[in-house]
Amino acid sequence: MPDGLTPDQAAFWAAFLASPTAPPDADARFHSVFAIGFGSDAGATLILSGTKTATSSLPAEFQDIAPPIPGSLSLLTGTGGRPMGIVETLSITPLPLGQMDEAFSAAYAEWPDHAALIQGMIECYQGVDPGFTAETPLLAERFRLIWPSPKSPA
Repeated sequence: MPDGLTPDQAAFWAAFLASPTAPPDADARFHSVFAIGFGSDAGATLILSGTKTATSSLPAEFQDIAPPIPGSLSLLTGTGGRPMGIVETLSITPLPLGQMDEAFSAAYAEWPDHAALIQGMIECYQGVDPGFTAETPLLAERFRLIWPSPKSPA
């Protein structure tokens, strides 16, 4: 069982491990608990629906742990850290925002088009790093949902 989980998250992880979906080495592949959109249910719902299959992070977000690698498993949370799903990292690539293509924008699924994604992400990341520009390095991640919660929003 991974360390640092809340009781609800630990119970969710245990239920995942008991499911036929869990790989035998799931505990060894556990990476982290994460939220989309500052922990709201909106981003998690996009993932649970299969609409969102990409995200990004500032490299500085991984000062205490290594970034995920392909095959890493992470516990997706919503509001208040409520566990909502398990995702598997498919790829993670260092890439400035300005070099992300339209396919990545579509997989990101939080803005209506590529131009809106660029502008929206600049505004979002400038809230964390005021010097953020389209040339600031990011970690562009592709993932897939492997286990949804039956209590997740429709």
